[in-house]
Amino acid sequence: MDFIEWMKSTGLSEKSANSYQGAIRGRLTNWARTHGLTTNSIAEIPNLPEFLALSEKLRQAPEFLDRNKTGNGMYAAALSNYQKYLQAVDALPKRKQAEYGPHRQQVAKIESALSEPFDPKSQEDARERVLREIVQRRGQHKFRKSLIAAYGGHCAITGCSVAPLLEAAHITPYLGPETNAVTNGLLLRADIHTLWDLGLIAVDPKAHTVWVSAEITDSTYQALTGVPLMLPLDLAQWPSTAVLEQQWNLAHAKFAVAGSKG
Repeated sequence: MDFIEWMKSTGLSEKSANSYQGAIRGRLTNWARTHGLTTNSIAEIPNLPEFLALSEKLRQAPEFLDRNKTGNGMYAAALSNYQKYLQAVDALPKRKQAEYGPHRQQVAKIESALSEPFDPKSQEDARERVLREIVQRRGQHKFRKSLIAAYGGHCAITGCSVAPLLEAAHITPYLGPETNAVTNGLLLRADIHTLWDLGLIAVDPKAHTVWVSAEITDSTYQALTGVPLMLPLDLAQWPSTAVLEQQWNLAHAKFAVAGSKG
């Protein structure tokens, strides 16, 4: 399915689809060439990370800023739709296997294997723990609503759109209301959220592709390796590179420790 057919399949009118394709092949490509961002047509860029890098720079070009403003955001919409098209094309074969779930038995096994023996001396005072959890839950509803809006109601990794299964995941641990920021969150299916918190799934902070720990042997999860992260259309809502890098380093450090024990 080419770009224009995909746009029509999402419900865009033929007029809008033609306008966006014309912008991609015409002015947007010309501006990108002027600034040395590409020598080919943008429509010939099949690689999502390459397109994302180009798009981010192109959005700062004077021509883009001027014409996009006078064109009521038409050029930004064209880039956003092409991004979504590349995400759909690149991710479908792998995501299709893991779209629905959750695979709770596999997650339960992993949690059980990694859990530490219970030590009552190391536990927080029960009352303090309950109070902390109450404070933590405040703002979670708003946080989840923000992420659902940013990610279009789809899990950022599997593409699952079953609303009851989607959870607001903090990229780095919850440390207060200020961490309930869209840039510190991902909308994830419940089982993926658990694996994320366990450090068994991470996202490359530069390429925005999924990494799955070798500790997970289930083929459904391993099929997600290399899948591009679904990103919000609004660049301001993209996950912070700094927090993705922090979680990436923690996950790989944990994997290295697990490997040395094996």
